[in-house]
Amino acid sequence: MLATLRQYLRYTSWPIITAMIALMVFGVLSIGISEQADESLDGYAAKQMLFGSIALIAFLAATILPYHRIGRAAYVLFGVTLAVLVLLAAVRYFDYSTSLIPKKRGAFRWINLGIVLVQPSEIAKLAYIILLAWYLRRGDHYRRLRGLIVPFVLTFLPMGLILYEPDLGTSLLFLPTLYVMLFMAGAKLRHLLAIIALATAVLLFPVPRRLGAEAFEDTAEKFTVSRLGPVKFYSLDTSLPKSRRPDVPVAYCRYQIGGGRVYDLQPLSLRVMKDHQRRRIEGWLRQNDPRVAVMQGFQLDRSKMTLASGKLAGRSGWADATFCIRMLPDDHTDFIFSVIGGQWGFLGCLALLSLYGVILLFGVEIAVITYDPFGRLLTVGVLALLLSQVCINVGMTMGLMPITGMTLPLVSYGGSSLVVNCAAIGLLVNVAQRRPILLSQRPFEYGERRQKPPAPYGPFADGPPGR
Repeated sequence: MLATLRQYLRYTSWPIITAMIALMVFGVLSIGISEQADESLDGYAAKQMLFGSIALIAFLAATILPYHRIGRAAYVLFGVTLAVLVLLAAVRYFDYSTSLIPKKRGAFRWINLGIVLVQPSEIAKLAYIILLAWYLRRGDHYRRLRGLIVPFVLTFLPMGLILYEPDLGTSLLFLPTLYVMLFMAGAKLRHLLAIIALATAVLLFPVPRRLGAEAFEDTAEKFTVSRLGPVKFYSLDTSLPKSRRPDVPVAYCRYQIGGGRVYDLQPLSLRVMKDHQRRRIEGWLRQNDPRVAVMQGFQLDRSKMTLASGKLAGRSGWADATFCIRMLPDDHTDFIFSVIGGQWGFLGCLALLSLYGVILLFGVEIAVITYDPFGRLLTVGVLALLLSQVCINVGMTMGLMPITGMTLPLVSYGGSSLVVNCAAIGLLVNVAQRRPILLSQRPFEYGERRQKPPAPYGPFADGPPGR
């Protein structure tokens, strides 16, 4: 027992654990600042500490159970989470809110277990990574274009159900995770790029949107007209002050053929989005327009204002941070990075991102020295998931990306997200502790043969050379 504990402690990746705990402390302190600004959040920091205790138990469990046993249960885990997502979709379809599955902000994302709300989409992310790593661990079928069909189907199933809840932010994480895992497994880059090009062309495909005659005539004098044969193109009169310019939708152009109806040519993706999603896109594209800043871009404007208020080293006390944070919606969840910037400034944000960098750096090391196909893909999938979340959340708070419902892993308030992310990092440590001896050709290498490297070792292998 003591020898097993000694081996566990010896082969544990302590830099990753230290960075994980430091990020959780960052989160509790930041939520405490949000409490100072908003009395309705009273007690949230204490709840986050309780969630953190449960998350550490999940982390420990994920490191103790051999990851290959988890892999053998991949299809069962994925099937159960998929069934729960189907249940949420059915409740959403019939719009039937219950005490078990409540409706919050127009979405059905949570299951109420009495003492805690569980978000199945968070669990689905980890179950999906385990399943995909288990599926891709053998063979090279994914090096052919038709071999990519199954991985994409496995991706679109949970992604579509989560998008229907609706939860656009969480659904966006599946595709980058899929691409990174496929690329590391050996899928051909030209196939992956071709799929991206085709999807981009579909999303940006121009579709006309007809304008009402009266709505156009009311603002026609505020446009300038240019001609290309029988087609007239209308553009805003830039000589007018911004306060007098009409509010027009996001579009490639506005045109009229002959004396017929007037159309806005919009991307197909905007046409299929809901109204609040289109407003977020408009707020992002026109974030320098003062009229947009007080309407569609209100969250983004307050987020950037809070970030800028911290300057280089932040503020002197907690109470000083409440001035800007008080007007920032979702400051304890989606916009926690803005709270950190407002309180601790640029240096605080840099310290936070450096902690994620530690997890990424040592996670990459684990992937490099792990020759087990499933272990390597599992490591890469977890890293891709965490990095995607960080990039999207930080990017949207700074105005570099459109606003989506995306939390900052290990920092934002929320029990489900914290527990799942700690369990995911536990799998990283799990792979590092169990480095199997290589008895065959190195995985994911195609073409020229390479010399087999020395066999790695771990607490569940034969021990270090010379022992």
